[in-house]
Amino acid sequence: MNAPPELDRFDIISAEARANIHSRYREMRQAGPIHRFTDPFSGEPAWLILSHKGANEVLRDTTIFIRDKSSLPGAEPSGPLPTGLELIVNGMIHRDPPEHTRLRRLVNRAFSSRIVRDLRERAHTIVHELLDSLAERDEFDLIQEYAMPLPIRLISEMLGVPRSVEPKLADWGEDVLADDLPRMLGAVNGLRELIDPYIDVLSKKPANTLLSHLIHARTDNGERLSRVELHSMMLLLFLAGHETTVNHLSNTFVALIDHPKVRAQFSSDPSTVAPTIEEALRFDGPADLASVRYLSVDTELHGQTLRVGERVFVSLLAANRDPSRFPDPDTFDITRDNREHIAFGAGVHSCIGSRLARMESSEALSALLARRPGITLSIPRDEISWKPSRMMHGPSSLPVRGR
Repeated sequence: MNAPPELDRFDIISAEARANIHSRYREMRQAGPIHRFTDPFSGEPAWLILSHKGANEVLRDTTIFIRDKSSLPGAEPSGPLPTGLELIVNGMIHRDPPEHTRLRRLVNRAFSSRIVRDLRERAHTIVHELLDSLAERDEFDLIQEYAMPLPIRLISEMLGVPRSVEPKLADWGEDVLADDLPRMLGAVNGLRELIDPYIDVLSKKPANTLLSHLIHARTDNGERLSRVELHSMMLLLFLAGHETTVNHLSNTFVALIDHPKVRAQFSSDPSTVAPTIEEALRFDGPADLASVRYLSVDTELHGQTLRVGERVFVSLLAANRDPSRFPDPDTFDITRDNREHIAFGAGVHSCIGSRLARMESSEALSALLARRPGITLSIPRDEISWKPSRMMHGPSSLPVRGR
């Protein structure tokens, strides 16, 4: 058995690494499809999977690779958690079947195709409102003034809260993914305090909002979400509907800037919109490292022995450019078969906001390029700044100009 490559000699965290992350993963893949490292945030030993095959094994097997650390053999009961942290730790994303199955079923019932259809109509209206507000501007920041306001406005409508709280929602969207725990918990508790009064009102008087549908969703045997589960679910939807959409929209715009022939097709032929959006997800998706899994038993993967209790991370970006699954992976090809990309994860924990992200990006980019066909970057391509996050992947700002 070969000794595993050590990730500690590869930097995937710094600003320079994030700006060239695909090159970094290509270099790492040459050393091997699985890397051993010390998780800098926990100080514990962990593994990083770069291959498409290995990623699918980890993401789809909920028996060996589990999300709930408390169910590991010999795990000590956890003490009281800081207020707000329990919404993250006990949320659906950190539960395993059958508990996860119950929660996901309830969400799917509330997140009906009719709700998504209604949201598409609203997204169409919102993107044109945003473009109207920018009509007299030759230059603006595509993220701060377009990509971010769209999902925030949709989220406020999903919650049924007034437009006046949208700036606060935008701030929370940044804070809830921060590495600073007090900052993150402040955003989580702020969101909980915001929606609590609406839960009380909607429990008695239903409305056509996603929050209301979640409150009244029931399984066949009458089970429903508890208040804590409602808080956790709205936090998850807030994250999935906000950060994922902003990154997907921004990354796709950059890909179109880099590939003018595809951009011309996207603008002139509506039939190319969906395949372009899908290839952009494979080529440069909105997330990098999937949420951590834990080994419930010793197992082997890519010739290495992974021990019970160890942490396992999957790089979605690296897996989607694995040449053994996607030939010539660094080429942006909208005609390729990319149906097996895992930009939104895989298995039972795949991103709940994936349909929304696809819909919002296609609406926003189609309208943007139709109304401002000459839009381009106002800075050199290599000066784009990227978010300093190992979990999410996207530019931190995109200065643009042109009509």
